[in-house]
Amino acid sequence: MSIRRTSILSLALGLGLAFVCPGEACRAGAPEAVPRIISLSPHITELLFAAGAGDRVVGVDDSSDYPAEVAGIARVGEPAALDIEGLLKLKPTLIVLWESGTPARGKAELERLKLQLYVTDQHHLDDIGRTLLEFGRLAGTEPKAEAAARRYRSELAQLRSQYAGRPRLKVFFQVWDRPLYTLSGGHVVSEVLSLCGGDNVFAELSTLAPEIDKEAVLTRDPDVILIGATGSEGARQGADWGRFGHLRAAQRHHVFTVDPSLVGRMAPRILQGVRDVCVLLDAAREKP
Repeated sequence: MSIRRTSILSLALGLGLAFVCPGEACRAGAPEAVPRIISLSPHITELLFAAGAGDRVVGVDDSSDYPAEVAGIARVGEPAALDIEGLLKLKPTLIVLWESGTPARGKAELERLKLQLYVTDQHHLDDIGRTLLEFGRLAGTEPKAEAAARRYRSELAQLRSQYAGRPRLKVFFQVWDRPLYTLSGGHVVSEVLSLCGGDNVFAELSTLAPEIDKEAVLTRDPDVILIGATGSEGARQGADWGRFGHLRAAQRHHVFTVDPSLVGRMAPRILQGVRDVCVLLDAAREKP
């Protein structure tokens, strides 16, 4: 059975989780149960830990890499290729999966096994604070989750205030260069750019992560190019734009790299990604 976020209370009661029942009923001795949670997305793993539920997570997908504590947690494969036998051995009471990032086949397989699923999705920066509260209610860690949500919302509001009114810059965000991929306006990266005073030059495209060609980038002639890669890979991709001396971003040395796990992962650390992007765009404004 899969349940979306509107059914948190029903799910918790069905699992016998007394810590989410209201009023005196919880203090009257209702049976308690600590959930055994499996996360099937890196950002879900981060959100669960941020909501104080890290000690309830018994399994994660292979790509979960933050926080450091996940290194000691069992791996269950990827949503498109789950290790079902290993997953079942963990005896989960709840599997949290990402609606946009889980193949229908994988979800159907879990449903056939009669496992309790919680389907979640986040599209905007504000969704992260809301999800922290949801996960706190699911895991019985509401005080920690509420504190995390307050902190996140306060920091996000401060960043919005700090960077409001900045002169707008045209920005091209590069996901990968072989072939060349970008992100459209439907992705949270576009919202991050906008908060910092940047306009995604491919915002109008309908596909979330469209493949484009270099000619399209040259035609739109962005002020700044941001590449979602770090280290030697980021340096390689950035250097390639140096071949186009007439491109405004290359001409002005406004080709920068950013950590993709910070700017695109829907978890509290995205605020560090926001800060990084805002600092880079300010640097481009200061050195035209």
